[in-house]
Amino acid sequence: MIYFKRMKKNIFYFITAFAVLFSILFSSCATKNNPPVQDNNAVEEPAVIPGGNDETVVVEDTVEILGEDELTDDEYLRSIAGLEGTSVSKKEFEDDKHEILEIISELAIIMETKDTLAWLNYIDEPSKEYYKNPVNLRKAQRKLPNKLIELKTIEDYFKYVFIPARKNSHIDEIRYVSKTHVKAVQVREESDAIYYEFKKDNGKWQVYLPPVS
Repeated sequence: MIYFKRMKKNIFYFITAFAVLFSILFSSCATKNNPPVQDNNAVEEPAVIPGGNDETVVVEDTVEILGEDELTDDEYLRSIAGLEGTSVSKKEFEDDKHEILEIISELAIIMETKDTLAWLNYIDEPSKEYYKNPVNLRKAQRKLPNKLIELKTIEDYFKYVFIPARKNSHIDEIRYVSKTHVKAVQVREESDAIYYEFKKDNGKWQVYLPPVS
């Protein structure tokens, strides 16, 4: 009788253990075959590349930055459009424009003080020689709307021609005539207004004063 009771108890434990094991195995299989359900209402944010205030265009969760590089490319192409038989790299263009704009800023201060000696330091030698010649000064004088002004020296040219011609000017871009000859212009709808010309000599940009036409 005791033996029978022990057998019955062991069978009960065996059945219980088997049921627990079966429950664990069934739960594991159900998890593998049925992955967690995603929330269809969740919105995936597109990847955004930081671009400051640059304009962005979102296409299929990607962002294309339309920033300074593209705008500079357009200006660069306008600047070199007149070149023939030679080329200027974008880096050269950026360096040249930076240097030329710095010179123009310095000239603006010199024109305010009418400092002829300081101004002459920025003028290339051929231009100085041309406008020191009384014959050429008289040619320039005849072009002046005010016939009472006399141009007797290059200092007169600076005060009565160079300064008034550049009053209230604003330089936007540069235009290459060659790798060593550049025009600084204000961009206008009808045509660019040329306010300065520069020529490079020994790696240095200097103001070029065109002869009287």
